[in-house]
Amino acid sequence: MSELGALQRAFGAALESNDGARRHAPLFRGPPERVLARLAVYRGNAVGASRRALAGAYPIVAKIVGEQFFEGLAREYLRGHPSASGDLNAFGEAFAGFLAAFPHTQDLPYLPDVAQLEWLAHRAHYAADAAALDPARLGAVPEEAYVRLRFALAPACALMESRWPLARIWEVHQDDFDGEFSVDLDAGPERILVCRPQFRVLVGALSAGGYRFLRGVASGATLVEALDAALAEEPAFDLGAALATWLDTGVIVDAALEADA
Repeated sequence: MSELGALQRAFGAALESNDGARRHAPLFRGPPERVLARLAVYRGNAVGASRRALAGAYPIVAKIVGEQFFEGLAREYLRGHPSASGDLNAFGEAFAGFLAAFPHTQDLPYLPDVAQLEWLAHRAHYAADAAALDPARLGAVPEEAYVRLRFALAPACALMESRWPLARIWEVHQDDFDGEFSVDLDAGPERILVCRPQFRVLVGALSAGGYRFLRGVASGATLVEALDAALAEEPAFDLGAALATWLDTGVIVDAALEADA
């Protein structure tokens, strides 16, 4: 390890805890007591910034558990998952797994899936933009070439399955929601699409066929392969209507014909 790398690691350790600060205090100028006091201020600022970043990525989790409890969750999470990036927008990826294992959230079994959904939405917010796909390009593809046609999802799109009604949980916790605050946790399993047509991330439920089709697209399946999987799951799946919606909302942003073998 380089001298600079060793110094950076020592500085990081000094910020992690009081013990680390005392151990590495000789690296800093000034009386030890003043060094420890300064490191404590720096540590407090770093922890506060990380905690605010976590709350920014998981506002629904924070609303569900309450501000005070979320503060405790954030402190516990930080102990085992310190930020590994200079970009705090990348902080919090493991929060869903943390909640699944945390003893004091076991009475909220849907909370890890809510956190997973929020992380997908958080990533979608910062994902790259993509140009819309001109429907005329699809109209120019001959039917016999469908076996070689592959779609691509926008970078801001993500898919997930859950046993909980995540779309409804997302809806009722939005700041501009003014309907009846009710969620039926026994509504059954749900398939979710996260996308960002313009500036706001959208979360919605998919039909079984729609989910299977988009999952196929995401895994590199051809149009025919993805459609076969969708129809096997949902015989009444309407590809034409679904494609029109996904093209309009920027879910599908590219189409290409695989070269002949």
